[in-house]
Amino acid sequence: MVATLQPGDHVCWTIGTDDEQLRVTARCVADGLARRHRIVYLTHSLLPQAVAAGLDARGVPVAEAVAAGQLRITSSSGGYLATGRFDAAAMPAVWAAEQAVTRAAGWAGLRAIGDMAWAASRLPGSEDLAGYEAGVNRVFAEGYAMALCLYDRRLFTAAELAPIMAAHPCTKGPGADEAEWEPALRMRISATPPRLTLRGEIDASNRHAVAAMLDTLAEDAAAAGTAAEVDLSEAAVYDVATITRLVRDGRRTYRLVGESPQLTKLIRLLAVRSPYAGGPA
Repeated sequence: MVATLQPGDHVCWTIGTDDEQLRVTARCVADGLARRHRIVYLTHSLLPQAVAAGLDARGVPVAEAVAAGQLRITSSSGGYLATGRFDAAAMPAVWAAEQAVTRAAGWAGLRAIGDMAWAASRLPGSEDLAGYEAGVNRVFAEGYAMALCLYDRRLFTAAELAPIMAAHPCTKGPGADEAEWEPALRMRISATPPRLTLRGEIDASNRHAVAAMLDTLAEDAAAAGTAAEVDLSEAAVYDVATITRLVRDGRRTYRLVGESPQLTKLIRLLAVRSPYAGGPA
């Protein structure tokens, strides 16, 4: 359920109706207000005034939150499309700046809620959407901000949604019970020392999100001139592509911590056969 979301989470939440979108948004906003999070909602399907009215009708104290500077509802044209096109490379810096503003104002966290319907219009740059979603994990995995990305299944085909969902650590799909749903994977990253902590399940549904974070970790380690760590003590890895990546990079880029005996055995087995490694660790 939405109330289980925490700072650091980055969720792809697929929706099927306008009522569902407002209901999920209202719960996320209400929970954020209660936790002293600042909330930025970029809307596209509805005008900001309509979103405010919809939230107010569901019991969210919109006027008070806006007046206090805790809630901002604005059009996607002022966020994702501020330059007239979608700039996937520039957007993580936009969210990092929002994070800095929120910290400076003393709020306990930042909640970003994005109505991603704008991407269905295939505006210039939107072809890089999955790459953006994978790359922006770095901002949210720092553990202060979180993001709820709303994708309308009426606007995107299953083939279009597949790479977008895989770029998020977790997805709420159409078959999942909203009341029972919890994030499948949480990713947290720290810079000193460079360390990526993975909690939950890694499989084909989130492999691109994990791969992007491993890329980021390697860059952080190279910049710091030190070894990095990947903490798997609370993770279950069911994805061969990710295990192969860990084998490929594990010896030269980062040290694995807390992996299960079964995963250790599998990694050693693959390492023996891998062209990237000289033998078992």
